[in-house]
Amino acid sequence: MDKKKIIAHQYLSNLPIIVAFDFDGTIANSRYVWQKVDVDFFAKRGMEIPHDYVEAISVMSFYNGAVYTKEKYNIKESVEEIMNEWNSQALHEYKENVVLKPFVKEYLRELKDKGYKIGLATAALHDYYVPVLEREGVLDCFDVFTDTRDDARDKSFPDIYLLCAEKLGSDNNNSLVFEDVLKGVKSSVSAGFNTTAVYDNQPENQWEIIKNTANNHIMDFSELLHKK
Repeated sequence: MDKKKIIAHQYLSNLPIIVAFDFDGTIANSRYVWQKVDVDFFAKRGMEIPHDYVEAISVMSFYNGAVYTKEKYNIKESVEEIMNEWNSQALHEYKENVVLKPFVKEYLRELKDKGYKIGLATAALHDYYVPVLEREGVLDCFDVFTDTRDDARDKSFPDIYLLCAEKLGSDNNNSLVFEDVLKGVKSSVSAGFNTTAVYDNQPENQWEIIKNTANNHIMDFSELLHKK
């Protein structure tokens, strides 16, 4: 049996901790939104998506991603124009179509019912995640939100997790983080957070690296639900 095949529910049952979730790709089925945005953005400029682009930008804030894209690929539009172009495509999807992954709602409710403090630690914009959480009926499960409005570096650094834990009155020693992106997993683990990797259709070789970097991993949230 895989020794890293999740013991997150056991960890939760033994320690009075807080739980911090990433949003895109971790609890939300939103990968398709940004795949389309990226394809359309580069196609409009006669380019294909660079092979390392998605991994590089996935941990950045919206603003930093636009700065990176403009400077790296010599985009003539301003940073503000790039963000507006992305936002105009993505906002409708988040407001109307993006849903949570299977069993996320049940797991959030289970944690809330047991009295755990829950935070969101995401590079996503407030206008993206709030409509999804409201529509799915779980906004009230979250005690705090840490996002691009906070003074945090991108997820190559653990700032956003540390800020989330601080807001919840905790620290990295008794906090559980859920994350799907390798750089986010690496930074969370490096800061001492017990980190659970979440599968999100990553390429097989990348998923193996993510699993081996994290403390635990899950394929979906049904693995964490209390068996009645």
